[in-house]
Amino acid sequence: MKTLFNLILIHSILVVNLACKKDGTSFKYGPFSIQNDTTAIMNGDMGNRIEKQLNNLMEDYPNIKLLHFGECPGSKNDEAMMDAAKILRNNGINTHLPSNAIVESGAVDLFLSGNIRTRDPGSKIGVHSWSSGNSSATDYSLGHEEHQPYINFYIFCGFSNEQAKEFYYFTINSAGPNDIYYMTEEEINEYNLITQ
Repeated sequence: MKTLFNLILIHSILVVNLACKKDGTSFKYGPFSIQNDTTAIMNGDMGNRIEKQLNNLMEDYPNIKLLHFGECPGSKNDEAMMDAAKILRNNGINTHLPSNAIVESGAVDLFLSGNIRTRDPGSKIGVHSWSSGNSSATDYSLGHEEHQPYINFYIFCGFSNEQAKEFYYFTINSAGPNDIYYMTEEEINEYNLITQ
């Protein structure tokens, strides 16, 4: 009986270990995978290690110049996401949404950090208000200091001050923290989310 239990335990550990590794790269690269020497793909959400995972990817594949997005529901840590976005932007990496891409919340911000941002028809861009504890972005008045880090981030991504404010306030008023609003084609164009 003890031997059977040990075999089941070992089998379970191996199955979990193999499922988590995804060819040995899941822990190292998180939601990122490699398409070829110059292109990476992102699928999944961003956790607290997203900056480290992107750094690992860039160290192992320094010729990456394009990041394709798949289904990316967002980030669990805005600060870590913004740090990862700075890596993308500072390395001149372009971002692209294929027709089946769905980016939401913090994944939209990571997409916007692309040097050149492109998109195929059919891809979805979902935005909403951020929250922290019991507060959400709309609890703070227009111009409150809590908004400024996000506005500064959009400026870093190439938006003018006016464009950054307009897009930021649009996002936080589009849907509550537990909902998602998918932008229309007109809104995507109006807020200059695509650069080519």
